[in-house]
Amino acid sequence: TLMESFKEKAIEVYRELAQLPVIAAARIFPQKEENTYEVEIKWGQKDIDRGKKVAFAKSYIILNSGEEIRLLTNSSFQRDATTVCKESYSSDGKLRAVLLKDKSSGEEQWADSHQYIEIWDSNHLIKSINIKEQFKKKHGKIHEDDDQFSSFQLSSDGTKLLYIAEKKRPEAVSYFKKVTNGDKDNDEKDLKQGAENIFQESWGEQLSTVINPVVIVLDILSEECVLVEPEGRDVSLGKARWLPGNNKELVFVGYENNPRKLGFVYCQNRPSTLFSADIENNICTALTDNNKHICSPRFNPQGTKLVFLERDAALGSPHHSCAILKMVDWKSKEICTVIDIVSTPEV
Repeated sequence: TLMESFKEKAIEVYRELAQLPVIAAARIFPQKEENTYEVEIKWGQKDIDRGKKVAFAKSYIILNSGEEIRLLTNSSFQRDATTVCKESYSSDGKLRAVLLKDKSSGEEQWADSHQYIEIWDSNHLIKSINIKEQFKKKHGKIHEDDDQFSSFQLSSDGTKLLYIAEKKRPEAVSYFKKVTNGDKDNDEKDLKQGAENIFQESWGEQLSTVINPVVIVLDILSEECVLVEPEGRDVSLGKARWLPGNNKELVFVGYENNPRKLGFVYCQNRPSTLFSADIENNICTALTDNNKHICSPRFNPQGTKLVFLERDAALGSPHHSCAILKMVDWKSKEICTVIDIVSTPEV
């Protein structure tokens, strides 16, 4: 029939269009040869038959003479990147950290994916760390796919890796569960009887697994991790960045957990504070007050200036109001306004 013919044609056209890859990210690597660069582009497309998205990466070598940009060569085949959630490179480009999600062999299709951190150099895999097995007593799941809290960055020298993960919570068990001597020997603080039905407020839509994120710093050589959080503050942490050329100082944003979390992805007028942290001495310092919304902290390459966006966070203020671009002089910690709000409408 005409309807059947139209349906088959629509399916054929959709399959053809779904095979077109879309650029998701790109990175430029300077090469030893003058004016030569490697451009790695990550692509994504739909696999209709398996009902999932796939990702892959392809590299291109280009020559930028100043007068023209010319493609010299490109990789013959793509590199699968479907399980890659986050990645970061050291400043010299010699080390690469990757956050992967994968199911252990023998697990059911619907089982939660395990997370792994891999450290690579240009020739081979250096380290592979199973997050759940090695750090289950340190922290929870690493936040991998949200744009509000997640961070994943190697220090400039490639010796430390920072990321955002859920804070370790005691395992909730029933009052009627018998706590064995083995459980007590493990750690009584890891068990909390009668708490299995206590509501844990998340940050809302698209952030339902984000409850109490904290900053984690992993020492790659020793495979030991430390939790970084300001003492005495009830905040959720995110958007962490290393100070360039330094593996002991970083900055992050702390979002107030009260009075509410729900709906953060669309209502970002939440009080927050910009913090700096000295991880060697375990000191966190507030750089701003907590009466504004802070986002997108970025250092200049020299590490002498830090810029960030600031917007109104007062109760009843617009969800995405205009932002002010501010700058911190890192030596003096003085803050100035770079670009102010052009004008404010009168009521």
